[in-house]
Formats: sequence, C-alpha cells, structure tokens
Amino acid sequence: MTYLEIPRRSRVLGAVVLLSGALLLTGCGGSGGSDGNGSTQRDVASLQSDAPAGKASASAAPSADDGRPQLRLDSSEEERNHYWHIYATCLKDHGHKMLPVRGPDSIDDTDQSPTAKAAQKACAGKLALQPPELDRTRNPHYDDDYRAYVKCLNRKGLKVIALPDNSGWTYNGNSTLTAAQQSRVEKSCTLEAFSGKAQ
Repeated sequence: MTYLEIPRRSRVLGAVVLLSGALLLTGCGGSGGSDGNGSTQRDVASLQSDAPAGKASASAAPSADDGRPQLRLDSSEEERNHYWHIYATCLKDHGHKMLPVRGPDSIDDTDQSPTAKAAQKACAGKLALQPPELDRTRNPHYDDDYRAYVKCLNRKGLKVIALPDNSGWTYNGNSTLTAAQQSRVEKSCTLEAFSGKAQ
C-alpha cells in the first residue's frame, strides 16, 4: 500500500493525514543555527512588498488559494475534520458522488463526471491548504525533512520505505502498531521532522 503526502481522508492524502487551522504560517522549516540554548532555529521565509500600506500592487494577481483555510503542522484532528467536513458537504451539495458506506464525508474519488468536476471547481475555496512545510514548492528543505520523517516513522516502529521521489511511502514489513498508534506516530514524526522540534 502506498501513501501520498501527509494528510489522510481516504489516504487521499497521504492526505488528510495531515492534514487544519485557519492561521497562516509565514515561513517554512529549514536548517538553521543554534539559539544559544541548545535548540535549533529554522530559517523563515517572508514576503516583502514595496506597495504602500493599504494598497495592492498593480502586478499582484489574486491567488487561487486566497481565502482557503490554512492548516498548520500542529492542527488538531478536530480542526482537520471540521474543514474536511465543510469541503465534503459542499461537494455533496453540488452533486458529487459520495461513499456513505465509508462515512458521511467520504468522497468518491472515482467520480469524474461533469457534475463532479463542476462541484470540485465550485468548492475549491473550501478545501484546506496543507501546512506550508509539507508543500515541496514552499519548503526549500522538503526532501531533507521528508527523509527525516521516514527515519522517524521507522524508529518508532512503523516499518516503511519512502518512494523514490519522496512523494509518499509504502509499508516495508508488518507493523505491530494499532491504527491509533500509527496515527500518533505519523503526527509525532511529522511535527518532529518538518518543524525541527523533537517530540
């Protein structure tokens, strides 16, 4: 079985494995120096604008992500579920097929009908963005962090190997961990590897 990213909902996350809060982070994890107290500081990327306060730059086009909820690495499962429920409900209300046997918020990923595509477009603004640290395009240290994440999973008993492009992982043997323990390990290792803070 192969897992993609780190959020999970039908493991369409890797997906909504990790997957929620509305607070925007201003930077990505990275390597850094010591703060003198033995902890590692991480570089923070920031955006600067030459536009006067209160005025938008003429060249700045609105992003397709504007207004979408932003998940954090430390978002609770309740937050993640809350945002997923909002998105799934929107899809359902717009006619997207669901898989009620798997739960009320289970989306039928095989539905490629025009109605489903229209629903996805209409609800795109409700789909929560994953934490910036988990986004390869926003985290310049993503590959290093991902390798640390997979090492952590193995150290804590999950027995996995990373896919060659670090886009997910697959089991590498039988784990003795329960589903609840695996979930805790995944969350702990995500925080440890991508935030640089040992759990």
